[in-house]
Amino acid sequence: MVVMTDGEPPENSPEPGAAPDASAGGPLGGLPQQPGQSPAATALEAQGDGAVTSTPSGPPLLGRLRDVARGRKAVWAAVAVVCVAAGVIGSLLGAQAVARNDAAKAGQAFPRTSSGISSQLKLAIQHDEDILISASTFFSGNATASAAEFNVWVKWAQMLRRYPELQRLGLVTLVRAPEIAAFQARVTGHVVKPPAGNTLKPALTSRSVKRIVPLATPASVGLNVVPAGIRGFYCLAAVELARAHVRRSPAGLDYCARTPTLLSSRDSALGGYARTSVGRSEGLAIVTPVYRGNLPPSGLVSRRGAFVGWLREVLLPSVVLQQALRGHAGYAVRLRYKAHSSNIVFNSGTAQRGAQSSTVNLHNGWTVRTFGPPPATASVLNDRNALALLIGGAIVSLLLGLLVFLLGGGRSPARAPQARELPHADLYDPLTGLPNRALMMDRAERMLARATRQSGLLVGALFIDIDWFKDVNEKLGEDAGDELLAIVAERLDNVVRAHDTVGRLGGDEFVVLVESAARGARLDSLARRVIEALHKPVQLEGFGPSFAMTASIGVAFGRYASPDDLLRDAQLALRAAQTAGRDRYTLFNANMRSVIEGRGVLEAELNTALQEKQFILLYQPIYDLGTRKVAGFEALLRWRHPKQGILPPEDFVPLAEEAGLIVPIGRWALEEACTRAAAWNVAGHRVGISVEVSPNQLNRDGFATDVRRALQQSGIDPSLLTLEIAETTLMRDIEGSRARLQEIHEMGVRIAVDDFGSGYAEQSDLQLMPLDFLKVDRSSLAASEDEEYRSWLLQAILIVGRELSLTVIATGIQTQEQLRAVQGMGCTMAQGSFMGRPAPADAVESVLQSELPAAPADPTSLAQWSPGSTPPAEG
Repeated sequence: MVVMTDGEPPENSPEPGAAPDASAGGPLGGLPQQPGQSPAATALEAQGDGAVTSTPSGPPLLGRLRDVARGRKAVWAAVAVVCVAAGVIGSLLGAQAVARNDAAKAGQAFPRTSSGISSQLKLAIQHDEDILISASTFFSGNATASAAEFNVWVKWAQMLRRYPELQRLGLVTLVRAPEIAAFQARVTGHVVKPPAGNTLKPALTSRSVKRIVPLATPASVGLNVVPAGIRGFYCLAAVELARAHVRRSPAGLDYCARTPTLLSSRDSALGGYARTSVGRSEGLAIVTPVYRGNLPPSGLVSRRGAFVGWLREVLLPSVVLQQALRGHAGYAVRLRYKAHSSNIVFNSGTAQRGAQSSTVNLHNGWTVRTFGPPPATASVLNDRNALALLIGGAIVSLLLGLLVFLLGGGRSPARAPQARELPHADLYDPLTGLPNRALMMDRAERMLARATRQSGLLVGALFIDIDWFKDVNEKLGEDAGDELLAIVAERLDNVVRAHDTVGRLGGDEFVVLVESAARGARLDSLARRVIEALHKPVQLEGFGPSFAMTASIGVAFGRYASPDDLLRDAQLALRAAQTAGRDRYTLFNANMRSVIEGRGVLEAELNTALQEKQFILLYQPIYDLGTRKVAGFEALLRWRHPKQGILPPEDFVPLAEEAGLIVPIGRWALEEACTRAAAWNVAGHRVGISVEVSPNQLNRDGFATDVRRALQQSGIDPSLLTLEIAETTLMRDIEGSRARLQEIHEMGVRIAVDDFGSGYAEQSDLQLMPLDFLKVDRSSLAASEDEEYRSWLLQAILIVGRELSLTVIATGIQTQEQLRAVQGMGCTMAQGSFMGRPAPADAVESVLQSELPAAPADPTSLAQWSPGSTPPAEG
């Protein structure tokens, strides 16, 4: 195929408008043609020489032009068709590749998902066995426990919270007919006496004397036996725990009459499983014989003598099955118990037609069969991603062909983005292979349960945090951080003992769980070995020379009620190690908890202070050095503590930030400052007000609404309000800060960068921000041995302000010499104790009309604003 470019005629075809060949005897046939010269040019030269010329007629020329145009369009149409065909074929091949890839991923996802479901169900079965062990231990040592004592133990063991599948738990005892009155007295707590005229039963006391002995029957003591009848013995529930929504069993339900094989389990010491109903749901009833000493004696007579009763546990398997299937759409599960004479099946979910299935033996008679989606076929029409790629590719190909046809060129279609594969949640960390938080908490709970049953055991935890790990991620990248975490996991696994557990909670936090005898618990030596192992040089692939790694460790051990308490104390010890300088371990002590409790008291007092309006604002004047008049005030927050007096911000603002209380406190300060400034302006004093904004306030989506409400409620001119944002806050999220500040700046509010020079902001970053002021901290203005350096630093800041059209405010001016130096460098606004200390609104109104003092301000004029108070600190 010959492809032509625009304006290029086909080979051996006449140029449109050119003369016919000379041999044809045309009008130009007698003129010589120069090499490389077109016939039209030759004709023009002939005309210039006065030669007699003629031109072809109009209709034949137009026909040849139309033919050439049609030929060109046909060629580009062919090119467009080729592009469209190539695009469609490429889209089809790509769609087939996507379909095969998705089918392969789906085939790999089912084994992982089914394994995860099986692991969760295995843990749930082990939890249910823990219920039996714990309850059996209680009843073996408290054979005659009352309902009140059992309820106390249930609350202590947190049975209902820890095991949501548990619906009912109780002890069924064997009650002989003569003991029915004593049993009823034990259950009800009242002495029951058989009424007169009760049923009489003959009893032989000798071979020659008969007498009538009154015996109590269930009916005589107010007990309705189900099923009814007078028998030699009964199997009745002595104590029972049931959830609020579960209907309790009848008090006189005779389990032996309902289940004749129950007595044989007493002699065989074997438990049994049976299906039961819990409301409208299917439940699982587990009956286990309990003996004194918590172990069945070897002989039959001994077993009957040590027999306490049957522990009866009713579970709702659907709760466990639904938890295992959570997050796995299209999956179903079948849980089966088959042992001895029991064969029970529980289902959850609906298996699809042609579904994949996997069967796992959970041992002890339990098996689980997982049903997943049908195997994915590599069919484009059945794969949404592949079909979307095919349709999208065809549309793009058509558009490309149209562009090629219209413009004579085109672009190759962009490669479709590949779908991200979401990580599958499991019991192990995918990066390090260590147990994750869920599995670690489960193992810690098991260790604590064993320590509760065995007085000689203690459980401990080492909470490990890698020092300066954030710097590795920021400077070397996340790949280097992941490699470092894998190295740490390997070293920890090599240091601990075989029966200790190492896990990763998340980020750079690791935990080592230790179970040891109380006398031999030496977790400090283990912590030292961990630190020594981590001190070895680390070589990351592709990241230069090796470097030393350090870690901080918090150690806690003892007897704890829950894993959360154990890890909480270990984390408190970790914080103490980090505060002490890192690269060390610290053992937990009770003082650490008292510090946290003290912080909790302070947090509660902050809530009270917010409700009782214990916060106040002090105002420090800001002077215009050109007019020597007050241009505005900075509102400074203080806490009028009922016991400790006036507290500066550094004593409570950090805690308010952590507790989330800084948002309502900052909202109050903003509204109060705007209201005060509006009152000054109504009185004829046009002064601005500056309010500091915390990072939590700025990062809230509703911060702009808070500013708008403060403006509307006070009626202040928006241009008189200045919000001060720390430079470090702006640099944390430049794009997010710019968007939020732009919305506020559009209201007319002005923005100031506070403590400029502390956040290493670049001039290009500041140009993106809607700013009005730069506030320079007094640390930049302090006297220095190098006068040239101090002058250069201040001049550089002023130059940056002028280049960005920002006004520089010098803060912390304490002496007349500092003020003169600032004025000499061209600074137009200043603030500091030399001009006036922070004081209440009533005390600063006197300076609204005064000029800048020529000498240090009298501390009694502004500082002594309340009887017996000390001058408030600046800022």
